[in-house]
Amino acid sequence: MRKFAIAAASVAFLASGASAFAAEQFQGTVETVNPAAGTLTLKSGQSFQFVNGTVLYGLLPGQEVGVTANGSQGIGAFDPHPAQRDGDVN
Repeated sequence: MRKFAIAAASVAFLASGASAFAAEQFQGTVETVNPAAGTLTLKSGQSFQFVNGTVLYGLLPGQEVGVTANGSQGIGAFDPHPAQRDGDVN
């Protein structure tokens, strides 16, 4: 019985970790952004809802952006080309 409980706990732990690996990354151009509502829409039509809309502050329509998401739930937004912004083009 104890071995079964340990095996079940291991499976539950691995299953919970699998959802973290289900996150995908997207790149696109910002169509609309509303940090107060936590929403971001790309010109491609993809729309994301962020629990923490503060990650969207500073984003503007027309700006290139990367998005880490799990389905339509936004997890994070990032600059997909940081070296180009710093002038460090190789």
